[in-house]
Amino acid sequence: MRLVIARCQVDYAGRLSAHLPEAVRLLLVKTDGSVLVHADAGGYKPLMWMTPPCRLAEETTTDSMLTWTVSAAKGDDTVRIAISQVLHDSSHDLGVDPGLVKDGVERHLQELLAEHPETLGEELTLVR
Repeated sequence: MRLVIARCQVDYAGRLSAHLPEAVRLLLVKTDGSVLVHADAGGYKPLMWMTPPCRLAEETTTDSMLTWTVSAAKGDDTVRIAISQVLHDSSHDLGVDPGLVKDGVERHLQELLAEHPETLGEELTLVR
């Protein structure tokens, strides 16, 4: 996983358009190819992202600006990240993820609700 903290602006073009003005952000490039743009505030969800399969191209312009262009393998979706300052850039091998194992109260609650969906309402049925 590559972690980059950078002052950047981000633009999305595709099914719609979106713009993030220049600010310091966390850029994640995961080994599966996904690219995520996070802010320090606003919760755990990324502000913008591109899921795999996608292609990341890095280019340095004549004014020393670094531009990442992330393009979807299918369709015209593009995230363009214009980086004016890199504050941190590191790569880390996280190894093989063993996955999430649910146990305890949450798992028990899920099983009970699956067995008795009518607890939440008389006309509710379980959909899997």
